[in-house]
Amino acid sequence: MLTRWLFTCCFVVLTGLAQAQNAPVTTVSDFYKVSPGEVTIPVTVSGFNQIGAISLNLEYDPAVLTFMQGDMNSMLSGMFAIGNNLLPSGMRSLAIGWFGDAQSLSDGATLINLKFNFLGGTTNLSWFDDGASCEYTDAAYNALNDFPTDCHYVNGIVTSEKCLNLNFLLEGLYNPGIHMMGSALGDVSGPCEDGISDFSLVELRSAADYSNIVFSGSDINLSMTGEARVLVPQTLSSNYYITVRHRNSIATVSAVPVSFAGPIINYNFTDQQSKAFGSNMIQMADGKWAFFSGDVTQDGAVDTGDMSPVDNDAAAFASGYLATDVNGDGMVDTADITLIDNNAATFTGSLTP
Repeated sequence: MLTRWLFTCCFVVLTGLAQAQNAPVTTVSDFYKVSPGEVTIPVTVSGFNQIGAISLNLEYDPAVLTFMQGDMNSMLSGMFAIGNNLLPSGMRSLAIGWFGDAQSLSDGATLINLKFNFLGGTTNLSWFDDGASCEYTDAAYNALNDFPTDCHYVNGIVTSEKCLNLNFLLEGLYNPGIHMMGSALGDVSGPCEDGISDFSLVELRSAADYSNIVFSGSDINLSMTGEARVLVPQTLSSNYYITVRHRNSIATVSAVPVSFAGPIINYNFTDQQSKAFGSNMIQMADGKWAFFSGDVTQDGAVDTGDMSPVDNDAAAFASGYLATDVNGDGMVDTADITLIDNNAATFTGSLTP
């Protein structure tokens, strides 16, 4: 009954006029290579200045996590409650509510520690904001600006797997003038969230025998700023070559085998040509390094075999999500032919250990 009363009060106070003051940035942490058992997930804040009330909703998969309790920052005196609700989708939502005398917290402070029993697997921790479901107020209980929501509520993940963070660029899609790739999917980037440029495939191959593929992840989102996150089984803890494949680019391999001993592995292809095996990348006008585009047939080389299907589609005014659209602008035309022609002239092809 107390919980219902508190959330009713929070809803009332959070429906005031939005003010010029921005809401805090609320972040739920990422956890990788988690073992079954109790896990404490902190929710941190920045810009938490003279806040009078809070309403937050965080969704998670109950097949992966069982909620135990939430411990609010002791600096926040007042009324606090947390509900754990089953959603029609089968997910659960933590409804977190607080109000009291206005308080401020230092940037990076923990707002609340959420304790779960981790069962195994992977779940996103996603803020759900339909207006009042995620909201902050000032000392006078006026709702604070939290638009765009991606800038104010940062999602997390809990998984038994490791995380491979990759940075790479695709020659045909990259615009060095804005330091960003276009989207072959027609996606766009917001102020705090990158759109998806295209999909890729990532392989881990044995350091001792490159022909041995120990892991393959397909349909990996590549952001328009060149970032890709790959979840890797925690059992893989040796050194592996990283091979990245894209539907019309040259497959590119890390210069050396990379250690997967830790829970988070980072590899950036874009800052040095030597990051690719055989230095097999092209430098863009802004100094960044990118994977060669134009291998439409995916045979490991850019040549006349790639030119023929592009010529045919260009003659037919083909458009859409096509491998022959090398620059990803939705049309097959002379711009795609030029990319292939340039790389074919330099006998561009894949180099592997």
